[in-house]
Amino acid sequence: MKNLFSNMTDEQYIEYIRRQKKEFGKSLIILAHHYQNSEIVKLGDVVGDSYKLAVEGNRSEAEFIVFCGVRFMAEGAKILANPNQKVLIPDITAGCPMADMINIDLAQKAYDVLSERSDKKIRPVVYINSYADIKHFCGTLDGSVCASSNAKKIVEYYLNKGESVFFFPDYNLGVNTATLLNIDNETASINKNLQIKGDVSNSKMILWDGYCHVHKTFTVSDIENLKRRYDNIKILVHPECSKATAELSDIIGSTEQIYEAVKNAESGSIMGIGTEGSFVERLSKEFPDKTILHLRDSRCPNMLKITLKKLAHSIQSIIDNQNAGTPYKFEIPEIALYKEGAKKTLNKMIEIVEGGK
Repeated sequence: MKNLFSNMTDEQYIEYIRRQKKEFGKSLIILAHHYQNSEIVKLGDVVGDSYKLAVEGNRSEAEFIVFCGVRFMAEGAKILANPNQKVLIPDITAGCPMADMINIDLAQKAYDVLSERSDKKIRPVVYINSYADIKHFCGTLDGSVCASSNAKKIVEYYLNKGESVFFFPDYNLGVNTATLLNIDNETASINKNLQIKGDVSNSKMILWDGYCHVHKTFTVSDIENLKRRYDNIKILVHPECSKATAELSDIIGSTEQIYEAVKNAESGSIMGIGTEGSFVERLSKEFPDKTILHLRDSRCPNMLKITLKKLAHSIQSIIDNQNAGTPYKFEIPEIALYKEGAKKTLNKMIEIVEGGK
């Protein structure tokens, strides 16, 4: 099978993938994150942000889930999958630098230090952009996962119980969530050296100092430059951007929320968007009746590791297994050590968010 895809064009890869999707029917589902390139997105059975794909993956009964995104997303699908389901990712090296900024040992040390300084119960809330060990850690302490679309609701859930929140790994999402909750002056922070800024005992949120390199690049100057050029421009940014950048924007939203805002905007709208560049580029093509502009073109190289060729190979590995019993070369490995706690905390997020609808 090694030469199956030799010298194939993109159009031939697309045709192959479509043909196999038809053959597999409901037994295979392709989940595609918004940051994937346009060709991958068009092949997706479900397209969305991290939260939407987590929920839809959990609802799927397909035997094979092929996740076109980065590894932590595919891990989430694996955690929520039934024992008979296989989760594959076209490139297992598609990681997330922000997720790498904290691990279970460091999280435990930070949590212990913070707990010593607070009379209140501290609940860990971990951004969905994290690996299984960290999600498991939160699960063992009755914490929750959150996504950018629901961070406010998740944090508020614990604050309403009189508890404070240890929020990680993304600092900017934490700061912007605190702003939405009007508790800007009731936060502290901690870094990888366990150095603390602020008064933990009187803080409602304690924030880790991680960041997304894609969204950290957007600046106040980027917004000001676009506003000088376009009088009626609306600025939309992801909450992983800095607080200063978010404060100058018209809409702060998750990737899915940004997509919906652009989709529902009036024809002729001018919109400057501060999020991953491949997604912004796709929006400009999908909605040609609107002027869609980058705040600056900032791309996620890990998302771009997923290609048509790799997607085709991952599907072919399923066929190879069925024909000859060979391994699924692209399957996410079993994460039994962390599955129980991680599943608990992912389900906690879904319970809080979906249960409140």
